[in-house]
Amino acid sequence: EREPADRIQTADRGAKRKRQRDKGRPRPLPLRAANFHLPPSTFPIPVHTTMKSIATAFFINAFLTLSSLSHSFAAVIDLTDVTFEHQTQASTGQTTGKWFVKFYAPWCGHCKTLVPIWEELDERLQEENPQDGIVIANVDCTKETQVATRFKVQSYPTLKYFADRKLYNYKGARNADALYAFATGGYKTALEEIIPPAPSMFDAKMKEFRQKFDAMTEDHPQLKYMLEDFDHIVSFRKNAAVVLLVMGAFIGFMFGIIVSLLMGIGSTKTKAQKKKKKD
Repeated sequence: EREPADRIQTADRGAKRKRQRDKGRPRPLPLRAANFHLPPSTFPIPVHTTMKSIATAFFINAFLTLSSLSHSFAAVIDLTDVTFEHQTQASTGQTTGKWFVKFYAPWCGHCKTLVPIWEELDERLQEENPQDGIVIANVDCTKETQVATRFKVQSYPTLKYFADRKLYNYKGARNADALYAFATGGYKTALEEIIPPAPSMFDAKMKEFRQKFDAMTEDHPQLKYMLEDFDHIVSFRKNAAVVLLVMGAFIGFMFGIIVSLLMGIGSTKTKAQKKKKKD
C-alpha cells in the first residue's frame, strides 16, 4: 500500500529538481515568433489570404500610379515660338491630336479670369473624352511674338482650335460648358480657315540676328533706326530682303577677288623691279 505513495513522492521530487534547474535559464519563445520575429498573432496566415492581399496591394498601387499619370497628362501645356509647330504639327498633319490654344497676355484681366475655366476644361476633357486626344494649351503673346504674328493675334484672349488640318476661331461664351461643347464637335459648324505655314529657317535666323543686334544697338539710336528699317523690309518685302542679302554677298565676293588681283599685280611688279636692279 505504500508503493504508490512512494512513487508519487519520487515524482514530485524530480519535478521540483527540474524546476530548480530551469529556474535560471531564459524561457524559450514559441517557434513561430522566434523564427520570424513577429507577434504570434500574425501567424499562421493561409496561402490564399496572402496571395489575395498581394494582388489587392498591386491593383491599388497601379490605380494610384495611373491616376497620377493622368493628372500629369491633364496639365495645360505652354507653347513657345520654338515648340509650337513641333508639338501641335498644325501645318504638317496634326498627328499629335487636336489642340485648343489660348493666346493671352499676362496683364489681361479677361485672360486671368479664364485661367481656372481653362484648367477645368482640360480636366473634363481628359476624364470624359480621353479617346479624342484633345490638348489644351497656352501661348504667352508678350514672349512668343513669332507665333502671335503668325496667327495675327490682335486681342486677348484669342482662342483658336486646331483640328482636321484646319483652324477654327472660337467666338462663343467663355464658360466650361460652351468651351467643352465646341471642342467635342461644335467646331464643325464654325468657319474653317487655312492654317498659316510655319516660319522658315530664314525667319528663324533673322529673329536670332535681330535679338543679337538689339543688344548691340541699345546705346546707338542711329544703328537701331537702320535695324528697324531693315526689319520692316524683311517683314513686308521678303523677296527684296533676299535680293539684298544675295547682292551683298556677291559684292563682297567680287571685292575680295579684285583686292586679291591688285595685290597679286603689285607683288609681280615689285619682283620685276627688284630683278632689274640686280641685273
